[in-house]
Amino acid sequence: MSVVVCDGVTKVYRRARRAALVQCSFAAEPGEILGLVGPNGAGKSTLLGLLAGELAVSAGTAVVDGHRAGTREARRAAGYAADPPLAPPELTGMEWLTYLASHRARSPRERLALVREAVELGELEDFASRRTGAYSRGMMQRLALGAARVTAGTVLLLDEVLNGIDPLVQRRVRGRVAALARGGRLIILASHDLGTVERLATRVLVLCRGRVAADVSTADLVSARVVEIAVTGSGVGAVRRLLDRFPSATRTETGVAVPLERALTVEHVLAACGELRIAVGASRVRYRALEDILVAADGDR
Repeated sequence: MSVVVCDGVTKVYRRARRAALVQCSFAAEPGEILGLVGPNGAGKSTLLGLLAGELAVSAGTAVVDGHRAGTREARRAAGYAADPPLAPPELTGMEWLTYLASHRARSPRERLALVREAVELGELEDFASRRTGAYSRGMMQRLALGAARVTAGTVLLLDEVLNGIDPLVQRRVRGRVAALARGGRLIILASHDLGTVERLATRVLVLCRGRVAADVSTADLVSARVVEIAVTGSGVGAVRRLLDRFPSATRTETGVAVPLERALTVEHVLAACGELRIAVGASRVRYRALEDILVAADGDR
């Protein structure tokens, strides 16, 4: 059973007179790690804010753990790590986590367990006793991750909280986030770091101009291949002819990248270059990456 369902969700910011989300529909299951990627202004943070109950839906329906987003029950189901992270600067990290846990736990023992798990998830041991006003950006992100763990029921909503964290710490944190998913929680992670999303997510939604432009599993992603063609001579015209011949291709710095979809092979692409009288300087085959899908969705050709 899906733990998060969005059906035609639209969010309009009336003061700005723009739609941040338009007819956004998807469903996500327990145990998934769903990555949200897209350019700035694509609607990633807006979507997380709607699911967390921080924003109201303009049209459509958003459901979290069987309850309409924004209701008390839906809020209790979701732990939300916002960007930028928020915490009272006069409190220590431990005091903030304890305060949050006191509203979630039903006993002192459960409160202590929640705080302990939060400290472990964000690797906060070295600075949890300091006031949050003195935290660096990376420290605040790790505290936000811990706070989301304290307040989460079945869903963790993470907005850019893994970006900018020390690489070694980030690696361990990724492992703990993956363990939470294996334990049955749904993780929805918005990030500009495509490498982190590719390593961690089991499925990715690409948002572009407020719409879901692509929905792909990472298993399918790493099994797909792309051939990169570097052209010589009249590069601009050659690139345009290749883009016209292969509609799913995207522009690169030296030529084009053509997804090898269905029965399309490298030989077919090189033969097309010969037919179009395009001089090929070099070619290589690589696995498809999120960047390819993101560029194609944004229409940057």
